Amino acid sequence: MAGERLAQQYIFMVPEQGVTGDWVQIWLDGAYHQFTAFSGGTLTGVPAYGIFNANYQQTGGRDGVISDAMRVVQERITSLSLPYTVREHRSPAGGVFGNMLLGFIIEATLYDLRYDFQPCLQLRPGLFSVSAPIGTIRPVFVDQDVTPAGIFGSATGAITLTARNGNNGVYTYTWADGPTTASRSNLRAGRYTCVVADSSGVSLSVTILVRQDDQLEVVVDRYENDVTLRVSGGRAPYTFLWDNGTTEATRPDLEPGTYTCRITDSVGATDEVSVTISEFQFYFSLNPIVLPMDAGPEYREDPGGKPNLSFCCEVYIEPEYMSGNFVRIGEPIEQPADRHGRTRFEVQTLLDTYLQEHLPELGQRDISRADSLFKRFYLLSWERYGEPAEDGPQQLQQTNYVVLGGLDFFEYPSRTWFNTYQAAVKPFLTWQPNDRNCHPEQPEYLYFMADSFALAAFSVRVRVSCTDGSSEEFIAGTYPGPRRYEVFCLPVGFEALVLRRFDSPTRRVLSWSVQVVDDNGVPQSEERRYRLDYRYFPQKRYFLYTNSLGGVNTLACTGEATGTLTPVQEEAQRGPNPGHDPQLGDAVVLDRSGTMVLNVQVGALTRGELLGLQDFVLSRRVTMVRDGFYWPGKVKPKAFEAFNDGDTTRSYAFDFELPRQRVFTPRLPVATSANTRPVAAGEGGQL
Repeated sequence: MAGERLAQQYIFMVPEQGVTGDWVQIWLDGAYHQFTAFSGGTLTGVPAYGIFNANYQQTGGRDGVISDAMRVVQERITSLSLPYTVREHRSPAGGVFGNMLLGFIIEATLYDLRYDFQPCLQLRPGLFSVSAPIGTIRPVFVDQDVTPAGIFGSATGAITLTARNGNNGVYTYTWADGPTTASRSNLRAGRYTCVVADSSGVSLSVTILVRQDDQLEVVVDRYENDVTLRVSGGRAPYTFLWDNGTTEATRPDLEPGTYTCRITDSVGATDEVSVTISEFQFYFSLNPIVLPMDAGPEYREDPGGKPNLSFCCEVYIEPEYMSGNFVRIGEPIEQPADRHGRTRFEVQTLLDTYLQEHLPELGQRDISRADSLFKRFYLLSWERYGEPAEDGPQQLQQTNYVVLGGLDFFEYPSRTWFNTYQAAVKPFLTWQPNDRNCHPEQPEYLYFMADSFALAAFSVRVRVSCTDGSSEEFIAGTYPGPRRYEVFCLPVGFEALVLRRFDSPTRRVLSWSVQVVDDNGVPQSEERRYRLDYRYFPQKRYFLYTNSLGGVNTLACTGEATGTLTPVQEEAQRGPNPGHDPQLGDAVVLDRSGTMVLNVQVGALTRGELLGLQDFVLSRRVTMVRDGFYWPGKVKPKAFEAFNDGDTTRSYAFDFELPRQRVFTPRLPVATSANTRPVAAGEGGQL
């Protein structure tokens, strides 16, 4: 508010010129009130309420006379309950006469013309000197009648301003965006500012908010080929109309294609969304998982429509598979748009941290789901623009699977795996050559990814060939209700499949093959073949390692191995002590530990096996299996000769580093009633 003013009356006094009987009459609330000076002698015929001491000597000087006059004026105002205040009037500070008390000011406390002053009356010039009264300028009040814009983005709002309380009832309206009328219509949502003034110069600036309904927002919640639309904003209830006439928010079991739905709220606001169901695929965690964002051709034509455009993305993962509880990974990611209104989010690093290499149970014989190898996730994205920045509607991407592993620098961009290879070959998750030699006690596992929504169950079919030319076939296990992209661990070694049951005095198992089939016997995987290796080797060590596709391979090592324990210690010198014990020596060992490193010779290898060992060299998790125990460790990095065109004898040696240890304990067998003999060094589980 600006320009309003309360009524005022200035009373100037010169106490040195005052004599008994000097008076001044001041107009207060419609009547004059007389105030009379008394400095000695006789005073008659004047109102008693208004007499003040004008004796210069008695009051302590000129300031005392003025103060006493102020007192009697204030007492009169108070006794009549009038809306006025009295305060000193002094000269400006500085100089010889700075801050001198010149008189007093009477001021109304209400913006009301009733309390304006009339010119003061006085007996004679001298003691009192009065100025012309200052009249009231009343403030302007403005009533607002606002009609919301209604549907988001519409121009149906209206404002009517009604000014009142001005001095003469004549008002002007000046809007910040140009108009000069009291009423406005066809307004969009926003803030509108108007200065309302009357002819006296008083004004009031008002800002009016025209509201609108929240924007109708639709989030597409998609899991596999099921789609549900979640609507917010606008005014419920909502109706749905798909391009094929369906009127439900949920569409299950959609075939690949694009589907469009128009959503309408109760007041007619609409939004339209398109959902594209594509051929499903999963993502490898070690390859780029990309969410491209594009503001569209409208932005490229007019970037000013979305100033300071950026894109935001949140990554949600389901830590416990099939729990339905998705948690956000970290904080939202924000990236600025490029000059074309685009950006790309890569989220594979965030997802990979939630995956863990799988290790089969020791001696596992049943099919198991390898939950640590895969997770479900989805991405939530939106635009952010404006000043201040505001978020646009959120877009929920479909729920996908991420699987531990990846394709190399050459194969990933070619998309061969996803476009043709996986569907045509139906591979297990391994790059090891087929037709593998396998020792009877050798642990072997295949990792199978279900790649069909129609697969109600799968079985492991085993075909056995014997030395007498006979063959056997059986189902090693069945798993009901697999979901597409789940990964399963299948034990396929000689002992795990209990193939010794087919041996007899007249025949022995020669080889076997493994294939995953559905309920009708239709193959769902490639066929893997194994040859039983009966050769004798004094030492056998098996190393399970996670391959590049997330499965677990077995490396059988039949060569010699040497183990070297390298100790390290931390020690401190004993301080001088006259009473020291010489048996303790001159140093104290604070800590001592050692790392065992096995140098392992693999044995003879085929060219394909040697090339395949690149997976072993690059593996992030390697575990040795020996004497019924798992021995965790890591392969020390060193140069690996993957092939040599002139070498006909191929072998490989590597260093396997076990966890650091501070004490020694043999690996203890499970004690039974038949085996309770103490275990000594050199016994128990052996490296």
